[in-house]
Amino acid sequence: MHKTIWRHAVLNEVGAVHAELCIIRKAENGGGTLICPTQTLEMKHLYSLLVGLAMTGTIMAQTVLVTLSVDMSNQDVAAEGIHVAGDFQGWDPAGTMLTDDDMDGIYEVTLELSDSLSSIQYKFLNGNAWGVDEVCPEACALPGTTDRYAAIDGDTSVPVVCFGQCAACGITTVLFKVDMSQEEAINPVGVHMNGNFNGWDGTNFLMMEDTDGDMVYTYMTQVDGAMLDPVDTLQFKFVNGNAWGFDESPEGECANQGNRTMVLNGSDLVYQMSETGQPYCYNTCGSCVAPTPVTFKVDMSTQAAVSVNGVCVAGSFQGWTPGLNFLSDDDGDMVYEGTFDVVPGDYEFKFINGNNWGGDGDGNIDNENPPADCVSNGNRVFSVIDEPVTIQYCYNQCSETCVPDPDPAAITFQIDMSNETVSENGVWLIGNITTPQWQAGALQMSDSDGDNIYDITYEVSGAAFFEYRYCNGDPYPAGVIDNAVTEVGQFEEDGCGQGNPFGESNRTHTRSGQPEVLGAYCFTSCLDCNGDSVGTVIGIEELQDFVGLEAFPNPASDMVNLRIDGMEGLLQIRIYDLTGKAVVTDRQMVQTGAVLSYPVSDLGAGMYILEALGTAHRATLRLTVE
Repeated sequence: MHKTIWRHAVLNEVGAVHAELCIIRKAENGGGTLICPTQTLEMKHLYSLLVGLAMTGTIMAQTVLVTLSVDMSNQDVAAEGIHVAGDFQGWDPAGTMLTDDDMDGIYEVTLELSDSLSSIQYKFLNGNAWGVDEVCPEACALPGTTDRYAAIDGDTSVPVVCFGQCAACGITTVLFKVDMSQEEAINPVGVHMNGNFNGWDGTNFLMMEDTDGDMVYTYMTQVDGAMLDPVDTLQFKFVNGNAWGFDESPEGECANQGNRTMVLNGSDLVYQMSETGQPYCYNTCGSCVAPTPVTFKVDMSTQAAVSVNGVCVAGSFQGWTPGLNFLSDDDGDMVYEGTFDVVPGDYEFKFINGNNWGGDGDGNIDNENPPADCVSNGNRVFSVIDEPVTIQYCYNQCSETCVPDPDPAAITFQIDMSNETVSENGVWLIGNITTPQWQAGALQMSDSDGDNIYDITYEVSGAAFFEYRYCNGDPYPAGVIDNAVTEVGQFEEDGCGQGNPFGESNRTHTRSGQPEVLGAYCFTSCLDCNGDSVGTVIGIEELQDFVGLEAFPNPASDMVNLRIDGMEGLLQIRIYDLTGKAVVTDRQMVQTGAVLSYPVSDLGAGMYILEALGTAHRATLRLTVE
């Protein structure tokens, strides 16, 4: 077979077009020969050729080669290898692998990308699944993300970086910021800086930039700490101009004898105020924007225990850093509180029962997960203007004062895998109801009767509202998170979940405090595998006979009849055994007063739950089979 590829076309000196057409001649052994006969065509002939090629879909877009490299010499490389994921390949964590052919610890890949791209966004992974991806430091990350980015202008080789750092291993990247908004005027020659990393070179002041016009000027450089005097300590000052005499002389804890100082710690750094994340104001050790006192209060009275590591608040106002802002309960009323200075703005936050995210088995219990009614992307929100603010909630609830959590109770979870190829590692349940939470506390489900419906019964305590998902495969093999096996569905859009901070959504449920059986969802869906809605069945010992649904005879031995009053239209009828397994399922269009009959002679003797589910009503009752 032959495949035609458009390579290039250029005008020659007489106005004709020189076109090079290449033909790949496919060989029997799978190889091929590239043949590129050269010919000169008049413009009209070339136009006809291009039209013909376009009509046959054989014109190929122009491409550029982009090489990405990462130094893994400071890491233990995962058995799954090193990968890169980005917007150029759909953020697939296992789709693009890097190699280290010369065994020097530097892994690289060359990508063939469209020349229409002006930039790419990406990150490296020490493995092939989310959870082992690097967090790009703020100093070099795409603003508002933890992702790398690179400008593309023709064939590009992006400089080698150390995994999780901005520059090569052993080099620290520092992003300097200074707020010039309180200065009467900016020197016409611009804002500069100088320091010991530059040899205090008075002939080479380093120019800073304000690309977005917010009066915050920035400069980024890479520093070898061993070359500094003193070692590992930056000394510098900002200059409203480009000569000595226009330099600042700040006083306070950020400075020493008029020079600003910062100690390198082996990580890439941003020079800014640690408490608020705001840039320092020119010539001061404070912020140009006056912060506002914000008091956080959280009622922990519904929690089974308070972490020995304390109670914290973390959010976008302090870089989402757990263990930085602790709350205290000085009067012993279980309401923990703390007041912190926050610059005016809009923020997201959460309370933490412990001093790190999600609990780590070392005294840390969890971070809260409030209901959808009072969160955005799974986080609480607040705004600060120029007046003190008090924020008060019950932990894991939307109200200020706590409503007692429901009693602990067994919940049966079910997931229908009929449309899936089940992993040899089984089917698992994850959520914020386990200890530890999510993948680290994954629970394996079982399918004892081979009907492709996997289930598990688990006692759930704590908050009424919780989030969860199912996994086709072990989500935490050998202690490493494997997000690739976790179901991804439109749970928020389809009405059975809410969004999370990672751009996806989780299933949600509000428990009653009684034993419950959750309906058998189809994997990744808010419906069952027949496309019908699913319900929740309350534990048998708590059921009451509902007006509108009657079973007779009851007890039954051969047939059971259902009289349905007050419900009509398409109804789903299910009979559940005590394990929560649906042993009878049916769909019927009914009118109010209808009587439906079902055989029960094949069911074992015992107690069952009968459910009638409509679009607006649901009724359940107990059924005894003799």
